[in-house]
Amino acid sequence: MSLEEAFASKIKIIKALRRAGEPLIREHIAKRSRLSHQLVRYHLEQMVQWGMVLTSNSEDKMFYHLQKAYWNDELLEDLSKMLIPYMKKMSVGMDFSQVKVSATEAVVRNLFMFMRLFEAEI
Repeated sequence: MSLEEAFASKIKIIKALRRAGEPLIREHIAKRSRLSHQLVRYHLEQMVQWGMVLTSNSEDKMFYHLQKAYWNDELLEDLSKMLIPYMKKMSVGMDFSQVKVSATEAVVRNLFMFMRLFEAEI
């Protein structure tokens, strides 16, 4: 699975959880995101490890829900307003001649790497 496919699957899961408006069990996430149960399981495990998704138990079922930041439309909009112009500016100086993914994906991956280079404790 390519990184681009992995991001796309995680976005589908996030959108499914946002549309539901409530915690969901893995099977319901798979159905709403139109992804296989195995793929949803794989991505949810990562998303929990990365702190994107939280879990809670009720009876014998595991429920998944998004971190509060993913519900904050104002925060997401502010981030978009800041990042998109920066990403466009960043792409002007990039050489895409050897890139094997879309230009947008290349910029996103580079932006992520830049952020990791200057990672600071919160």
